[in-house]
Amino acid sequence: MLKVGLTGGIACGKSKALLCFEQLGAYTVDADKIAREVVQLGQPAYQQILDEFGPDMVGSDGELDRAKLGNLVFSDDSARIKLNSIVHPFVLAEEDRLVRELQSNPHQYSMVVTDAALMVEVGSYAKYDVVVVAYCPPSIQLLRLMKRNALSKTEALRRVSSQMPLLEKIGYADYVIDTSRDPSETREQIRHIYAELLEKTEC
Repeated sequence: MLKVGLTGGIACGKSKALLCFEQLGAYTVDADKIAREVVQLGQPAYQQILDEFGPDMVGSDGELDRAKLGNLVFSDDSARIKLNSIVHPFVLAEEDRLVRELQSNPHQYSMVVTDAALMVEVGSYAKYDVVVVAYCPPSIQLLRLMKRNALSKTEALRRVSSQMPLLEKIGYADYVIDTSRDPSETREQIRHIYAELLEKTEC
């Protein structure tokens, strides 16, 4: 079974690309979704985050206040590094569990695509057979992020600058998806990549 890592910068279209791979027939794993799950009340990373950042990070419903936590970690590099060090081991463990489970029934899927924004930064990209990077020009990325998250330009720039520059990330890619084009063109790029990857599974 071919293991494909899908990554890219914030607001660069990774989630839409992952959905397209799923619609084409790949099994998909969304690391961002897993990250949201492992920090929920009662889950393994929850108490560690409270111990590190304090009870002020909890909302009235008992769950983490993701907006407040996000504002903190995107304005404080040391806080972001600490949060990542808490959350990422749980995310990687769950990703590995899902893939092992899938490999126990290899005839169901020939390919698994995992979407993880920070796979290059944390080094986990090396465990994939193929790395695909979703890319768009920084100007488009910034506008998308401002609109999606209702952020000011300053806030959006802070979040973009907290990640590895896109052009540097592309250096790790076997394939690049340009998501700045019309959605139909982006889907066509992904269909082409998917077809090539399927050929690899048949070799």
